[in-house]
Amino acid sequence: MEWYYIVLLAILIFFIIVAIVVYIFREKIFNWAMATLLGVYIASPLDLLPDFIPVAGWGDDIAAFIFMIGFIYKGIKMLPKKKKNGKMQSAPIQVEQIPEEV
Repeated sequence: MEWYYIVLLAILIFFIIVAIVVYIFREKIFNWAMATLLGVYIASPLDLLPDFIPVAGWGDDIAAFIFMIGFIYKGIKMLPKKKKNGKMQSAPIQVEQIPEEV
């Protein structure tokens, strides 16, 4: 087998592993990737609507900032809770009393 076949197989295996990891963590990756892309868009000098247009120029940056904050909030909300005494903290379970029929 030629060396470039081995390199191509290694690249293929690498991309398969990356695809599996992305599939498993797709929601977390999506939130943080969108927040990062929106942050880059805000910091970038290139805009969909240039800033010299009075209201619309800043409006797209403000909308991108609001969406970025939303994606960050969703990403933080998905993080696991801190452990206390070796157990995960969670909301207490409430059990409703079901009336017995006579």
